[in-house]
Amino acid sequence: MKESDLYPRVEQWMKKHFRCFATATNTGLAYSRPDVTGVRDIGGDLSGEVESIIIEVKRGDSQPFATASGQALGYRVYANRVYLAEARPKSFNADEIQIASHLGIGLIWIKGRGCTEVLSSPSYTPITRLNRLLLEKLTLGHCQLCGSVFRIGEEPKKKFSNLTREKIDKAIELERGVMFWNREVADRKRRLGIRETKEGYTQERRFICPDCVSNVLSQLHGDA
Repeated sequence: MKESDLYPRVEQWMKKHFRCFATATNTGLAYSRPDVTGVRDIGGDLSGEVESIIIEVKRGDSQPFATASGQALGYRVYANRVYLAEARPKSFNADEIQIASHLGIGLIWIKGRGCTEVLSSPSYTPITRLNRLLLEKLTLGHCQLCGSVFRIGEEPKKKFSNLTREKIDKAIELERGVMFWNREVADRKRRLGIRETKEGYTQERRFICPDCVSNVLSQLHGDA
């Protein structure tokens, strides 16, 4: 069995176990390609906070345990929690659990058609820009007003299909979110050599969710 054959099984387990509202497999990023990724709500009634989870999937005989554990740990630059999932006849032994605990990763045992969380992952604060890129790969964006995460489009070719481009009127009419661009930040980065872009061009995209468009911007727009 190839490791990629295990991805759908782990993804389905992740949806149910962690109650993820968005999941993906084999997500291509600039510096890596996580096997299984999920996002879940953890903010309660007063916050739109979410938590991202990445699971590195291995066959138990594919490489040394410490090597696979280190690969899983590297994903903490992207996600809040990181796990190593291995398909093996027996669960992790005491030494392996100690290694995982020392490194700070969670462990998932893939046995037959099922999965079991053997060790929970600690919570990490990922690099913000890498975490936002990960979420965007799952067609999720952060609202600049309420801070919630919402669906910005549909894959594979309609990543921003649930948004309008800087058009509040159209967003209100179609009950969509809004995407706009921060040109001042783009100009500053270009002047300082942080990002090479043509003058007047920006990739500094920002999002406003449909709820904020409907409940906030529509009223302000009406007053105007």
